Amino acid sequence: MALSARMLALIQKIEAADAEHFAALRERGKQQAAARARTLEKKLANLRAARAVKARGAKRTQRP
Repeated sequence: MALSARMLALIQKIEAADAEHFAALRERGKQQAAARARTLEKKLANLRAARAVKARGAKRTQRP
């Protein structure tokens, strides 16, 4: 079945809009993943610092 020029133009327009939409979704996903990674790194740094403080406190309270 042959498609008219108008139908082909409409299909191309829809496909272009879809490609643009999915590119925006991928970009937003990358940004969200980067933000999650930064948050996780901050949490891990805080955890390391808290463990170090706790370890120093434990050494001080030990009696020989």
